[in-house]
Amino acid sequence: MWETRKVNDSSPQVEAVRLALIQRMSPSRRFAMATGWSNSMRELVRANLKRQFDGASENFVRRRLAERWLGTELAAKVYGPLDTHG
Repeated sequence: MWETRKVNDSSPQVEAVRLALIQRMSPSRRFAMATGWSNSMRELVRANLKRQFDGASENFVRRRLAERWLGTELAAKVYGPLDTHG
């Protein structure tokens, strides 16, 4: 499905400091950061879909977002066929 690539433009020393700081954070702080990153990614995908399907209805964009986020099979089970959201 999605290919995962490790992208790191930081030196090993900077990466070690970053990881040490994250490890010292409380679980609630780490969770809040992860939630923020997830929300940011979702909004980036939504913006890209709006650009890709210029003029598409909000229902169509929302359904496409669900497909990107959940995968084709699960999005179809949850939201129904893609062609019903145009």
